[in-house]
Amino acid sequence: MNPLQKSAFTLLELIVVVMIVSLMSFMVFSTMSNTEEKKKEQLDPSTLPSTLRHTFQGKGDVELFCTNKCIDCYTLIDSEITAYEGLVKLGKDVEIYLLDQDEHLNKVDDFGRVKDQKVCLRYHLYANGSTTKMVISNSKGVYYLPSFFGKAKEVKDMEEAKSLWIKEDYRLDDSGSFY
Repeated sequence: MNPLQKSAFTLLELIVVVMIVSLMSFMVFSTMSNTEEKKKEQLDPSTLPSTLRHTFQGKGDVELFCTNKCIDCYTLIDSEITAYEGLVKLGKDVEIYLLDQDEHLNKVDDFGRVKDQKVCLRYHLYANGSTTKMVISNSKGVYYLPSFFGKAKEVKDMEEAKSLWIKEDYRLDDSGSFY
């Protein structure tokens, strides 16, 4: 080697390095985007309304129901039942509560059966984007799910959930104010 010649990378070497770096960055960013998508699709009490609105927007009335201690969930759209493909993390100890006419929260024990399996949750997304109003309790907390386009809210106890339910109650005699 001549002492006057400087050592440098050839064009081919530079192209190979750039391609390797590009490929590695593509793999890293695609993995990160898949993780974000799966995080958004996770179905738990705090994300139930928003996830269903996002996933099934524009598909009309959609009913989500879960069996096998709320591990397996399915959707009913236009009388066609399909398995819910997102990640379900409702908890095995899910309890559902509804408010009765006397303003008492009552645990719902029977949502019916599907293929001889007890249904532990039945949640409806209507075509206009509103949803079933309910309170969900599991080992991680108590969640109030409003009916009209609101976000699910984790509350400290059943009394707070009940007060939110009553406070946000929609009355038919008030319906004229919305038109």
